[in-house]
Amino acid sequence: MATELELKLMVHPAYFDKAIRFLDALCLHSGPATRQPTLKLMNGYYDTAAGLLMSSGIALRIRSVNQEYIQTLKTRGVSRVGMHARGEWEWYLPTDTIDFDLITHDMLPTSLQNQQWQANVNIVYRTDFERQIWLIDDGDSVIEAVCDKGEVTSPYGRDDICEIEFELKQGDEKALYDVALSLANAVPVQVCTVSKAQRGVRLKCPVIELPETFSEGAQDFEIGAYWYEVWLTYWEAMLHRQDAALFEKVQDSLINLQRYLPHDLSVELETVLNRPVTEESPTTPLYLQLSRQTKVGVCMLKIARWLNLQHSK
Repeated sequence: MATELELKLMVHPAYFDKAIRFLDALCLHSGPATRQPTLKLMNGYYDTAAGLLMSSGIALRIRSVNQEYIQTLKTRGVSRVGMHARGEWEWYLPTDTIDFDLITHDMLPTSLQNQQWQANVNIVYRTDFERQIWLIDDGDSVIEAVCDKGEVTSPYGRDDICEIEFELKQGDEKALYDVALSLANAVPVQVCTVSKAQRGVRLKCPVIELPETFSEGAQDFEIGAYWYEVWLTYWEAMLHRQDAALFEKVQDSLINLQRYLPHDLSVELETVLNRPVTEESPTTPLYLQLSRQTKVGVCMLKIARWLNLQHSK
């Protein structure tokens, strides 16, 4: 098993090519990055009709790439202040048929170990996208950067995929934030905790999944981490649904988060609450104006970096 540690950023399609140009620029003049071959990925996600696997924190898929089939099982793992840390297993297959014999009990929660669910598993949604890849090696850390663009489809509808992921392959997770911040200062991006699997599930069940609340006696940084995750949740839902009414929820989470941050980050967060100065029409919703500003993504990443540092002390 590998433990996957990654940062996922959402990016509006209008800025997708700008992000690609930024990553390509890292490759110039013997830079730290090298371009990898672009892939076209077709993925079938498997579950029961009632969504048993997803509700148990499991994503099971078969990926077709370069005429090869790869079966992958991922656990939900933990979301560490905007960063994903989860278990992942992969196997190459001769055909596009799930091989349940590869999945052992230790990979599954107790509720799935009776294996009776396997008889009721079918493809419930698909993701089809193009993946552009860069390998960033600064000598101390190795990070894989990918830009994915495509769609997720199911009998219940479709959704766009337009996102950037930074996965730590080797070294210190601080490097993930350093690379992500360099991009966020140049391109309007925001931290996102919604996986492609979750995008597929919500086509059928469009609910907003809030993080688990903090426990009694939680430390200040743990309470701050909770409100940070609430911010990310409502921010993504607001943009996905194009629902300006959710901006009030975003503001509430930011006001609560400010109480648990050091002064410099609290001041920076205040700028997110302020109306941006733009050349857009005054009728453009405030949340859309903010989504086109680099300050939101930069602030998200700086706060996540600080919260994770408190977590590791």
